[in-house]
Amino acid sequence: MSECTKCGVEMKGGAKFCKACGSSAESGMHNEKKARVLASEKKSPKTAIIISVAFAAVVAGWLIYNNTSGARSIDRPMQGQAGASREGNKHLRYTPVSAQNGEVKVQLSSLQGSTASYFMYNAGGKDIKFFMLRASDGTVRLALDACTACNHAKLGYRQSGEAMVCNNCGMSFRSTDVGHISGGCSPIPLQNSQDGKTLTVKAKDLEEGAKYF
Repeated sequence: MSECTKCGVEMKGGAKFCKACGSSAESGMHNEKKARVLASEKKSPKTAIIISVAFAAVVAGWLIYNNTSGARSIDRPMQGQAGASREGNKHLRYTPVSAQNGEVKVQLSSLQGSTASYFMYNAGGKDIKFFMLRASDGTVRLALDACTACNHAKLGYRQSGEAMVCNNCGMSFRSTDVGHISGGCSPIPLQNSQDGKTLTVKAKDLEEGAKYF
């Protein structure tokens, strides 16, 4: 049984016309189909809006992540590896230095351009190695020739262009990150003072780094 879409009177399944108002059953079916189509059309915009909002959210999330990652990369070590060197700095010459009044002084004139200079301070029979270099921004940086991650290998760092490379794992670090970035495989920073001619580092700061050699 169905109802006439015009007057609401019940119609038998096979009836072609409504006995009450004479309306055609086919017109009723047509109206029902039309109503379903209209309902579907009403839902479609909502669905499209939902899909559009979801897509926009995904794109926005990707852009935020991408921009954040880009910003982080500026303050982080250079990505990738420049190649490990199992020979380390075995054949490198370290200039021996000593302390006076609890301070180790190094002449800035010992730097040749942007080439890193390596030094060695002996404390309690242990050689503590460190390097000094002029970064690409013109500042002079100082760090131990070791890191917290690879110090067990005792291979130190080599210079490659404007970067310092861990000989053990091959991770590269910008010259401007040396003495600024710490932890992991980055060269361990050394606090120091400079007066334009001399770089001064406290002997106790060097001695604290003895555990890495």
